[in-house]
Amino acid sequence: MKNRRVYIMIIAATLLFTSCNLYRKYQSDTTVRSDVMGDVVNPQDTLSMGAMDWRTVFTDPLLQKLIETAWANNTNVRSAQLSIEQAQNSVKSAKWGYAPTISFTPQASYAYQGGSSFSAQIPITASWQLGIFGQTTTGVRKAKAQAAYEEDYKQAVQVSLAANVANLYYTIVMLDRELEIAEQTEKLWEQSLESTRALYEAGIYESPALYQMEASVAEVKTKIIDLRNTILTTEAALCNLLAEPPRHIERAPFGSFRMPEQLHLGLPIRLLDARPDVRMAERSMELAYYGTQSARQNFYPTISIGGLFGAAFSPAQLIGQAVASLTQPIFAAGKFTAQLKNAKLEQEKARLAFEQSLLNAGKEVYTHLHNCQTAGQKATYIETRVNALQQAYDATTALMEHGSTTYLEVLTAQESLLSAQLSQVQNQYEAIEALINLYSALGGFGTGMEK
Repeated sequence: MKNRRVYIMIIAATLLFTSCNLYRKYQSDTTVRSDVMGDVVNPQDTLSMGAMDWRTVFTDPLLQKLIETAWANNTNVRSAQLSIEQAQNSVKSAKWGYAPTISFTPQASYAYQGGSSFSAQIPITASWQLGIFGQTTTGVRKAKAQAAYEEDYKQAVQVSLAANVANLYYTIVMLDRELEIAEQTEKLWEQSLESTRALYEAGIYESPALYQMEASVAEVKTKIIDLRNTILTTEAALCNLLAEPPRHIERAPFGSFRMPEQLHLGLPIRLLDARPDVRMAERSMELAYYGTQSARQNFYPTISIGGLFGAAFSPAQLIGQAVASLTQPIFAAGKFTAQLKNAKLEQEKARLAFEQSLLNAGKEVYTHLHNCQTAGQKATYIETRVNALQQAYDATTALMEHGSTTYLEVLTAQESLLSAQLSQVQNQYEAIEALINLYSALGGFGTGMEK
C-alpha cells in the first residue's frame, strides 16, 4: 500500500511538472524590419503623419460629416460591432467554466400492484470539472484574444471605409471640375463653330471644315452627358457606403484641398501598433498559440467532481452522494498527436501571415509615398503645358477670325488645351488619392475615431 501511494505521488508530480508550459500566457516576440518600408525611412523622423487626428489632415467639414455618418450607419461596421458583442459573450461563457454546474431534477413515480405506492425525490445535482491542467484558463484566454481580434477588425473596417468615402468624395469633386471645363469648352467650341460657319458662308472655308467643327461640338456635348451620369453614379456609390438611398452629395469646390507641406512616415515599428490589419495578424498568432495549448492539454486527464443532495418522500429521507472521477485518454493518443501537429502548423502559418502583413504594409507606404511625390513633381510641368496651350489656342483663334489659318489648326489647339486641362485635374486628384492612401497605410483614420 505504501509503495502504491509513492507511485501515485510520483505520477502526479510528473504530470504537474510536464504541464508547466500549459499555463503560460502568450508573449509577443514580434519584430519589425527596419527596411520594411524600403529606403524612404528617415531614422531621425519619429513623427508619423498617421498619428495625426484625421480631422487635422482632412479639414473639409462636409467630408468629415460624411465619414462620421458612414461610421455610424454602414452595415459592415454595425455587423462588426455585433461580432464584438458575440465575442464578449463568449468570454463570459468561457469564464463560467470555473464554476460548477448545478441542476434541479425532481422525480416522481406511482405504481399500482395490489396496492398503490408513490415515491418522489427532489435532488439537486452539481458537477465541477477541475481544469488543473489549464484547460479552462486557455479557453478564457483564447476567447479574450478573439474578442480583441474582432475589435481590431472593426477598426480595420472603419479605416477602409473612411478612406473609401474620402476617395469617392474627391472623385466627385474632380468630376465637377472636369464638367466645368467641358462646359466652358462647349461654349468656346460653339463660338468657333459660329466663326467657321460665317467663314464658310463667306466662301473662305469649304463644307468639310464646317462639318468637322460640328462633329467636335457634338463630341464635347457627349462628354458632358457622360460626366453628368458619372457624377450621379459616383454619388450613388458614396451613398451606398453611408447606408442611404442615392441623393445629391454636397461638396466643396475643386482646389480647396491643401496638401501637407511635409509627409512624415515615422519609424517602421509604429506599423505594428497603428495598423489594425497588422494587429489582427498578430492576434491570429495568439489564437494559434492557444490552439496549440488546447491540443497539448488533450493529453492530460480530466478531473470532475459531482454531487447530489436533496430529499426523498415515501419513505421520507435525506439523500446525498459525492463522486470524483478522472478520465485519462489512452487509445485516442494517435488522434491527439495529429491534432497537436496540426496546431503547431497553424502557428507557423499564422507567423508567416503576420510577416506578410508587415511586408504588405511597408509596400503600401512605399508606393503611396512615391505616388504623392510623383504627382507633385508633375504638377509644375502640367501647369506650364496648360498655360502654353492656352496662349496657343488664343492666338490660333484670333488668326482664324482673320482668315489667316486653317480650321484644322484651331481644332488641334482646342483639343490639345482640353486634354491638358483634364490632365491637370486628374493629376491633382491623383495627389489627393495618394495622400488618402498613404495616411491610411500609416494607420491613419484610427486616431480620433468615433467608437
